[in-house]
Amino acid sequence: MKALILLGCPETPSQTPMAVYAFSELTKLGYDVTIAANPAASKLVKISDPEGYYKLNLVDLERTLGEVSEGDYDLLVGFVHKDAAAAFFVTFDQILNTKSLALVFERDLDLVGEFVSMIEESGSKAKICAVRAFHNPSPIKINFDKALKEL
Repeated sequence: MKALILLGCPETPSQTPMAVYAFSELTKLGYDVTIAANPAASKLVKISDPEGYYKLNLVDLERTLGEVSEGDYDLLVGFVHKDAAAAFFVTFDQILNTKSLALVFERDLDLVGEFVSMIEESGSKAKICAVRAFHNPSPIKINFDKALKEL
């Protein structure tokens, strides 16, 4: 089983620790996990694992978008905290046509609602976990853990 985690702009402090956590949890479930990230997010994830304990498989987000096709992954997990992240998630979701989980979060609840609407209006069948969060990753973690149990 293969999983793809999408990371965009690392502006929110919660994204990096949650990416490492998601990588770890999905690996425990037997997934071969790849993290597709923009350069800044990729650097933050690498620095978060200085000893290489997690053996992170990091690839470039934009390059991966041009290379993926349906059937490449069994699970898509996207961190959605900007409209561009929602657009990337929807695009990957449509290409991969696989089981998908959108972790939607922002400090502004109105923006959370907008990002959820963007995903829903795309016709995506993704499981959407939406929560108000920015600095504290705990609300995202709680929703991610619940979603994993439902997979």
